Amino acid sequence: MRQALLFLAALICAGCTRDKAGSASDSGSELEAPRLIPAIQNQLNLMASGVQPTDPENLTAYRNLAGDVVNSMTADLHRAGLADSGDFRALRDSVMDDLGEGAESKSKLDRPQLHEHIARMRRLISMYQQGMRSAGDRQ
Repeated sequence: MRQALLFLAALICAGCTRDKAGSASDSGSELEAPRLIPAIQNQLNLMASGVQPTDPENLTAYRNLAGDVVNSMTADLHRAGLADSGDFRALRDSVMDDLGEGAESKSKLDRPQLHEHIARMRRLISMYQQGMRSAGDRQ
């Protein structure tokens, strides 16, 4: 009986330890944007070169990806505890304004504005990457 109680106590301790380890990995310490950035950079390069057509379907797909990237970058910076001087937020707002507000709205991107948007999006990614590098240097 005593061995059974010790065995049961050991199982409970092991279960509690496993739950804590799982919670630590679920706490959001993993960055979201780095896995999305190569795809958005590829889209930006294709649009800038004119290879990627800017028809409504492609712009909708790009808009969805870009929105995910912007939201992920914002969450990563917040998670890293980086204070925004306002520059990132202003540029983020400009990028999101290019894409259109809300799920039902149309993107404001047309061919003349596309190159300006691409430059803004690249600057936003660069600001994010510099911020995350500086956060890594502080640790």
